[in-house]
Amino acid sequence: MPFANPTPYDYFPRRLHPQEIGNPFNVINLFFGWENFPAWREHLDEWQEAAIRPSYRMNNEQTLRTFIRYEFIEILIEGIFMICRLDKSYWMPDSELRHCYETHGKTFMPDKDEINSVIGYFNNSHNPEQFQWESYNLIYLDKEERYNPLKVFYQLWETYHLPHVRDALYWWLVVSMDYTCADDSRGDDYLNEFHRHLQRVIEAAHLIYIWNMDKWPRLYP
Repeated sequence: MPFANPTPYDYFPRRLHPQEIGNPFNVINLFFGWENFPAWREHLDEWQEAAIRPSYRMNNEQTLRTFIRYEFIEILIEGIFMICRLDKSYWMPDSELRHCYETHGKTFMPDKDEINSVIGYFNNSHNPEQFQWESYNLIYLDKEERYNPLKVFYQLWETYHLPHVRDALYWWLVVSMDYTCADDSRGDDYLNEFHRHLQRVIEAAHLIYIWNMDKWPRLYP
């Protein structure tokens, strides 16, 4: 089980730059600017397998990639926490954009005819093949959540709190590398549920990312 009785300090962002604290939506831009959406989704599936299968062994390259991605995921989680906590704050430079998400959700999904013009949607952003399009299909979100991806962020914090997520991420990292498996401690069901929540969060964050690429307000520290 996760550690009990977190302190107020445990809710402070630890990995965010002041610029990202001032505008936490910049975390989403950083997250998908470093690696594309299908790669993140595939990584979570591989990481889940490594933690569930006792015989799975990461090589040196996989271990390094997992450590780097673990840090990016923790940064994303802190950014999402800040987005939800500051959602009612109108002093932030992106407040108008943030509230547009709830009223103009249909603009999140670009038309198929215009997909080539969406910056960052595909690696090459030019004449995507059918298999590329399919790799970007949403799996975990329903229709309502696709129209309002912020709802997925709120749901995460209805199930977990920030110290809990940090603890679960670190536990997942350890059991994927220490020659044990998830079932030896918290159990496969615990990991599968946490994995599903992270996949949902990444899908929701990507909807915001592709809609927002050419609409980012100026970022302030």
